[in-house]
Amino acid sequence: MRYDSYRYLWPPRPEKAAPPELIESYWRRGWLAQVKKNGTCTVIFANGGQVIFKTRHNDDHKAWSPQARHVQFFGQRQGWNVYVAELLHSKGPTLKNHLYLFDILVNDGVELTGTTLCERQTILRTRFPSPRADIIGSRAGLGARMICDDVSQAENLTDPSAAWAALGTLDEGLVFKNPTAKLAPCLTEKSNGEWQIKIRLPHSNYSF
Repeated sequence: MRYDSYRYLWPPRPEKAAPPELIESYWRRGWLAQVKKNGTCTVIFANGGQVIFKTRHNDDHKAWSPQARHVQFFGQRQGWNVYVAELLHSKGPTLKNHLYLFDILVNDGVELTGTTLCERQTILRTRFPSPRADIIGSRAGLGARMICDDVSQAENLTDPSAAWAALGTLDEGLVFKNPTAKLAPCLTEKSNGEWQIKIRLPHSNYSF
């Protein structure tokens, strides 16, 4: 389906949480694991110099303003592209104005409904090649492939149990995703929640 003008798309996000005791169970099922950053989910709508940043509630950010370098970075291509990222800015003192990309919903004016997570990750990796070969110890922390100083991409973990033990202050936990599930039309907040599960570090506000 063509995406020729701005309209809000609801980002894929896990609705359900699981305890850390199930990390190996999801791993054995063949689900992919990524680090879940402790930030603000952000949807980025870009069409050349027109770049719109929205929260997962279809609101403007209240505690953050996009920098000119963010608009320049995402506005490099003509035609609509829609990305999903975690904004690392308001929830910790160590990193500001950083976007941790983990999905793409529209590619050069075409909605990616029906594509798998791996296919969409390949689009991101091809579009934004990393100037660095390593993914561990980057500015955005564990499991992030650096693209530039202010943008990184989530990488699939090779040992989620070890990653769980190494999570730091920038991290909320892990998220497991079914690699064979296909992106449903992003029409509602819960459109793509069933193929993901989050496992969060202990916190007084979490049931797990």
